Amino acid sequence: GKYDIKFLARENVSGKMGTYQTKFVVPDLTAETRFLPISSVVLSSQRMDMSSAVFSAQRDKRLEAANPLIEDGKKLIPSVTRVFNKNQDMYVYLQAYEPAAENTEPLVATVSFIRGKVKTFETAPLQVTAGLDAKSKALPLKFDVPLGKLVPGKYTCQVNVFNPSAQKFAFWRREVMVVQ
Repeated sequence: GKYDIKFLARENVSGKMGTYQTKFVVPDLTAETRFLPISSVVLSSQRMDMSSAVFSAQRDKRLEAANPLIEDGKKLIPSVTRVFNKNQDMYVYLQAYEPAAENTEPLVATVSFIRGKVKTFETAPLQVTAGLDAKSKALPLKFDVPLGKLVPGKYTCQVNVFNPSAQKFAFWRREVMVVQ
């Protein structure tokens, strides 16, 4: 279904308050027949070591094992601002859902950067042929995108995912800023 969520934050010292409201959709993954269902797309510029002080207090190993943003002892920290330094890499993470699949159906995915009406950069196609989670039927897609060749400025970041055997696709777009 479609939902609205509203966050309210209060700064303890000054008492200033701020709100953030956004719409989101919880899709019925079993009912989708025309498009390839995908998760939210996480953009990040940092991976934090789970042994650091921030994460070391009272960790639940079971929850960590189920968290798709934790891999090899490092947690992907989502970017709230979507502002990225051109001297860093952008990490892109999402999951494609294959609800009826017993085995991984191969997917092809790319990440593109569009400025105005011009595609200025596109990653090499990522071919995913393994990794389907038997329980959730989710297939993780991970990109490590170097931003060094991009000129600082505003871009539309587009993620394209295609399932050639089922002839289904999905794409996602958001504005991002690349700075010096």
